[in-house]
Amino acid sequence: MIKVNLNSFIFIIFCCSTPLLSAQNDNSQSHFTGLSLGYSYSFNGKGEPQYHLLDVQLNKALEGGRHGGGFIYGFGTEVVLNANRFTIGPKIGGFIFYNGLAIGSEFVTYTDFENWTFRYVFSIGLGSPKARLTINPQVILTNKNYRPIHKGFVNFTWNFILDRKNETKTK
Repeated sequence: MIKVNLNSFIFIIFCCSTPLLSAQNDNSQSHFTGLSLGYSYSFNGKGEPQYHLLDVQLNKALEGGRHGGGFIYGFGTEVVLNANRFTIGPKIGGFIFYNGLAIGSEFVTYTDFENWTFRYVFSIGLGSPKARLTINPQVILTNKNYRPIHKGFVNFTWNFILDRKNETKTK
């Protein structure tokens, strides 16, 4: 009898099913401008405050193609909803999407207009140019003593399409 552990089984199923789920019959693509609205939950250990953030971003995107991928880039801000002082985080960044996976990075500057900190945010999760659910660990680059939020959070973002341009490419 052959024994297969659970990780190997999941890996084999993933490798076999990915080409079946991703193939499309056309190479159509669409470019669009969007307004992303999102919610982030920043958590740490017990006894630490839990922060809630509103994420607003204006972006450009490309989606479609044979395997349903795309990318998105833009600028926006995060607003900490339950901080002691009004805190915002202007940011710029982008994401790449392929077969339901989302990988991205952003640069964010959190400030309460007395202190500030500059951070690099790496994001990984599930998503498409229209919606994504990601885990966002942060690398604090400057002013490590100022911590308006913790060093990471979970984010859900929905992208509302403002202007779409479709194009179909032939093989």
